[in-house]
Amino acid sequence: PMTTDMKEQSHRVRRHHHRTLHITTLFVLLSVIAADSVVRVFALQQQSSSLLINTRWKARLDVGLQPGTWMPKRFPGWAESGARLGLDLDVEFTDTPSSTGETLVGPKDSTFQLKVLPSSQPASFVSERGQQFVDFGDVGGWCIQRPTNNIKNTNGGLVKPEGLLRFWLDCKSGAKRNDVEICPETRLFFSTGVWDDPTGTEQMDQEYREVLSKLETMVDNAREEKNSDKKKKTF
Repeated sequence: PMTTDMKEQSHRVRRHHHRTLHITTLFVLLSVIAADSVVRVFALQQQSSSLLINTRWKARLDVGLQPGTWMPKRFPGWAESGARLGLDLDVEFTDTPSSTGETLVGPKDSTFQLKVLPSSQPASFVSERGQQFVDFGDVGGWCIQRPTNNIKNTNGGLVKPEGLLRFWLDCKSGAKRNDVEICPETRLFFSTGVWDDPTGTEQMDQEYREVLSKLETMVDNAREEKNSDKKKKTF
């Protein structure tokens, strides 16, 4: 049986253990919060230096069945004919913070507005019913994440981009061509590799120019040797 002194000592040990547990838990929470804050600040710094900001692009939407996707199982009959639905949109990557966040795109505080320019509204395509028009929302969202794992393209090839560009656009009216259909009020998600770091881009451009210069030198040398051989044969 425990004596009074032993019971008191046991209570002190348990109280100390609880205090230690609470302090450890608090430390872990603070560590997570601090780490999350560092990640968010780093993401904003990376985002603000992107060369995509305030640039305009022509986006080509090529909608159809891709090999290896889950679409045939979830939507039997969708695009089984092999038909494609093509739409052209002019978009601008702005530095205006987005009021909406999407898990598939990235953290809300590092997501910015993607504007659909009026010059491409409404988009259009030609189907068996003639020319069809498609309305998109004026604003989508975009985010660049810096991947640490290997990324593969649609052909299975390994690529190593500086960032992973993800964005969304809202198709308001929907569209249908043969058995390829985008339902009304559908949010479309996109993902692609991007090389947008100013320093990295300059280095890549310099490397490209050096390789191009070497190739041009090789072509010139080969041309001179060929001309020299012709002169020798003539004489």
